[in-house]
Amino acid sequence: MSRELLNQFTDWAVPRLPLKFRDGRMPYLFFVIWLLIGVMAILAMTTPDPNGAAAPLVFAGVLLVLQAFFIWGWPLSVVTNLGLFAALMLVSHAAWMSGGIFSARMAWMAAIPMIAFYVVSRKAGLAWLALVVAVELAMAYVSWQAWLPDDPTQDAAQAMSSFATYSVVTFIVVTVPFLYDSLFRQAYKASVQRNLALEEKRKELLRTAALRDQFIAMVSHELRTPMNAILGFNNMLLARVSDKPQALKILNHTRQSADHLLTVINDVLDYSQLQAGKIKVQSETFALRDTVHTAFDLFAQRVESMHLQYTCTIHDNVPQWVCADRHRLMQILVNLLGNAIKFTHQGHVTLHVRQQPLCVHFSVRDSGIGIPEAQQSKIFQRFAQAEDDTQSRYGGNGLGLSITQRLVELMGGHIGFVSKVGEGSHFSFTLPLVEVAPPTEDASLATQRATPTEAVQRFLVVDDHPINRLLVRQILKNHWKNCELVEADNGRKALDALRQQDFDVILMDMVMPEMDGIEAARALRQTLSSPACDTPVLGLTANVNPQDLERFLAAGVNAVLLKPFDAQKVCAQVEQMLKEKKSSLGS
Repeated sequence: MSRELLNQFTDWAVPRLPLKFRDGRMPYLFFVIWLLIGVMAILAMTTPDPNGAAAPLVFAGVLLVLQAFFIWGWPLSVVTNLGLFAALMLVSHAAWMSGGIFSARMAWMAAIPMIAFYVVSRKAGLAWLALVVAVELAMAYVSWQAWLPDDPTQDAAQAMSSFATYSVVTFIVVTVPFLYDSLFRQAYKASVQRNLALEEKRKELLRTAALRDQFIAMVSHELRTPMNAILGFNNMLLARVSDKPQALKILNHTRQSADHLLTVINDVLDYSQLQAGKIKVQSETFALRDTVHTAFDLFAQRVESMHLQYTCTIHDNVPQWVCADRHRLMQILVNLLGNAIKFTHQGHVTLHVRQQPLCVHFSVRDSGIGIPEAQQSKIFQRFAQAEDDTQSRYGGNGLGLSITQRLVELMGGHIGFVSKVGEGSHFSFTLPLVEVAPPTEDASLATQRATPTEAVQRFLVVDDHPINRLLVRQILKNHWKNCELVEADNGRKALDALRQQDFDVILMDMVMPEMDGIEAARALRQTLSSPACDTPVLGLTANVNPQDLERFLAAGVNAVLLKPFDAQKVCAQVEQMLKEKKSSLGS
């Protein structure tokens, strides 16, 4: 409390001081000067010597005059040295009149070099120390020779003893701050060097982190781009060989391998973005029961060839519609179900969902190998698995549970587990999900399954990868059998095509040479005339960086789908854009 009052007093007093005394240590010097003036006034009033009041008053007057000179512009060193010289004369006169070297007034000598040291400089402090010692030696000699007005009856030994006492005290008093200042300067220099080294290390770590994020984003983009073609063409082939069991089995194996590779890519990217704090929850209204069943059904084909009882139970009181991040909930469920199936050779894997007050409780229970008690404390750590040979025996990268925990916490929930070796594991988490009103028809349009149509549409497909253009062309041809397609491998060629003819929808990649999708979309909206500038644009990109996706949308893209994309979602989104365009033309 007293420190707080002192700070308040300082904040009030400092602005009221003369301008020269407001900065740094000058307010303290102002206080010392007036403290000395007050002490001199008290000494003048209380001295028993009738002739002893003059000296303190003269010294007080000198301090007032020197303070005025400093305010008017005199250098601080000059003013201080003049004040110290006046103080030396005052102390010497007082000692001369009251016993010389034996006078108690000699103790004031120690303060003179101290003031010079702190106010002027170290060299000034040393110079005044030498001068004070010389004055003390002279005062000892005068006392020994009995030249004082009030001659004390002391011999030479006593005079030299007093001189030694005052000199040693003066040396000690002055040496301590000198030593402290030297140590402080050394420590300060070392601290500055250490801080500079730490700052350089921090900058290096930031550069490394930026390069790491850039590298991961680039690798993710380069891997997701071919994965888009692999999964897309695989789905097309699956639809055509439904009556050929052997081919269907091979394609399902291919699909599972591709899904596993995509999971690894997504885990590495998600963990990097979670570490950097770049992943945000994107809330939307969705059907909770349908989402749970979708996540559960992803593993249906895998468990068909296994001796597993694979069940999903959703209580009747679980909300139908909720508002949360559907994609992240799917990711959490897929991670937990995938782990349970991977570590369970026989028995059961059960997904159970029930309503609790103000939240929904999800649990995944299995009868697998379980987790040793010694390893349970680190199961949510990155790159951690229960045993050293788990990776070689079961696969995985050790990131799934770490990402799952972070995602649950990011969505405002909590996750935990219980497990015993040989008896299986039980992972459960809660999310603050409550019933909300169902979405409007327009909001849920994109989730509807698109059906083929005979309508004649003109599409512009812009992508620098010919395989991805082939995939998009095939998807569009399967849905709009009579559509007209024009292709471009960069944004500049896309703009040239738009200047030559009109299109109903543009499907555009983000990352392309010469002119990327962001720049092309911005130029389309700002430089082309109507109706070309109003053409709907569907962004299709393997870049999952949230900042880049926001820039893509801000440039004028109507919607964005991430690669690898689902053919039904692409067709549904294009149908929505066509319907919105037709509605706007009709109005």
